[in-house]
Amino acid sequence: MKKTLVILIILGLACGGILYYRHYGKKSEIVYDTTTPVRGSLRVDVTASGTIQPVNIVSVGTQVSGIIEKVFVDYNSTVKKGDLIAQLETFTLEEDLKEAKAAVTDAKAKLDYAKLNAKRNKELFEQNFIARYEWEEAELSAVNAQATYDKAIAQQKKAKRNLGYANIVSPVNGIIVTKEVEEGQTVASSFQTPELFTIAEDLTKMQIEASISEADIGQIKTGLPVTFTVDTFPADTFNGIVDQVRLQPTEDSNVVMYTVVIAISNDDLRLLPGMTAYVTITVEEKHDILKLQNMAFQFRPVTGGTVSAKKSNVERQRIIQERKSLQPNEAMIYVLEGNTPVARKVKKGISNLLETEITEGLSANEKVVLEDLTTKVSVKRGGPP
Repeated sequence: MKKTLVILIILGLACGGILYYRHYGKKSEIVYDTTTPVRGSLRVDVTASGTIQPVNIVSVGTQVSGIIEKVFVDYNSTVKKGDLIAQLETFTLEEDLKEAKAAVTDAKAKLDYAKLNAKRNKELFEQNFIARYEWEEAELSAVNAQATYDKAIAQQKKAKRNLGYANIVSPVNGIIVTKEVEEGQTVASSFQTPELFTIAEDLTKMQIEASISEADIGQIKTGLPVTFTVDTFPADTFNGIVDQVRLQPTEDSNVVMYTVVIAISNDDLRLLPGMTAYVTITVEEKHDILKLQNMAFQFRPVTGGTVSAKKSNVERQRIIQERKSLQPNEAMIYVLEGNTPVARKVKKGISNLLETEITEGLSANEKVVLEDLTTKVSVKRGGPP
């Protein structure tokens, strides 16, 4: 009985050993996820969002106070330069003009009398009938009368101009975007010119004011091509061009932003003021180049249990020094030779979020290590992580 028990224990240990070997015996096997560089096109983009606006928006107000008697336009009305769009009640302005004209007539009469009196006193002084100061006083009265007359003329011109301001006309060709007044409303221009209408000068030529972060603004230059979409036409892509990079920064949530103006064409008038545009600015694009996944630049061999860990100390120090001496356009990758990742210095070109151009140090048929899958393979087989 004891002999049988011993035999069973030995058989159990043997089976356990076999199972352990099957599950964990290959734990030291190294498995790498690799990729090869490919030839193709690479584009560097900067994305942002902005608001579509007319190129020129004109605010129309009034320089005189009064009651709005007539409004001749409404929202979306098309107007031409010089068109009458509203009119103020003119009774007070007409009376002001009449008063100014009467003041001119009075001042003219007083001026003529003062000039005649000065001429008469001059003759009397020359004949020694009056003192010199009497003649000088007459001359001074004539000068004052002339000044009063000139002032009355100016007041008359001003009153006439104010009466003209009662007719509010469009200063440009365009479309009425906003209308802030209705007939019978009183407007006051005592402290500032009230805004009555807003006119978009030409909706066939629009612009996007996009906000670009300081991290990307250095790449943006005038003339770069732009594509964008809007929510109302999600399946359509529109085109534009960078027209201006404004130097005035703004700060949003501790991020410095710059406004980039993008000129767009809107001949079919599908795009409306105020729409949100999702912008893609193409900074640079190259074709038929060698490119590599960016993940390859993040790989570092692990220490312990791998072939890379068995490298000599001299070799490890050499790689560390090379990595420290890398230039901004250089990077360290690992090329698989056999089953051993070997450090390789390469030169980079343009780069986006996914891929980077390789200009030197790598050929299209070489395997580049992306990740060490040894741990993941062991876990999949049932071994400890």
